[in-house]
Amino acid sequence: MILLAATSGMAQNANDPIREVSDRDKDGKPDFRVESFSRDGQRLMTVYSRLTPQGTWVVTSRAFHAGGAIIATETDKDQDGFFESLVVNNTGTDEMEGFTRQRDGSIKPMPQQALDASRKRKAAITDLVEKAIPAAPADQPGKAEGKTGDKP
Repeated sequence: MILLAATSGMAQNANDPIREVSDRDKDGKPDFRVESFSRDGQRLMTVYSRLTPQGTWVVTSRAFHAGGAIIATETDKDQDGFFESLVVNNTGTDEMEGFTRQRDGSIKPMPQQALDASRKRKAAITDLVEKAIPAAPADQPGKAEGKTGDKP
């Protein structure tokens, strides 16, 4: 996997994301993007997107962070802009629970099989983010290495 930084340095505020794109299929074109929003060196939100054949980025999931840990993740499986699932994490115990959203606004507990799949995805995504977007060095909060550029 090739990673290309799209914004230089750890974001100074929550409105300045760090963008990382990857070329998973090694065809020379980016197909996956991770945007990390931070405040005071602490990650607040991570947005995961895929590049469509039309060349636009579509958000597939969003992870929300507090105290350095992911506390909740929303997923849009069919990439229609509606986030069908919500997974909530207990950071003190690593326990998690999942819910599915219905278009009518109702929410139901996620089936066990889907929750188990979410646990596996969470582990893989956490690993990807830690490798793709370096934490700010302790002696320079808000700074990390990267190359500039905002094109896919």
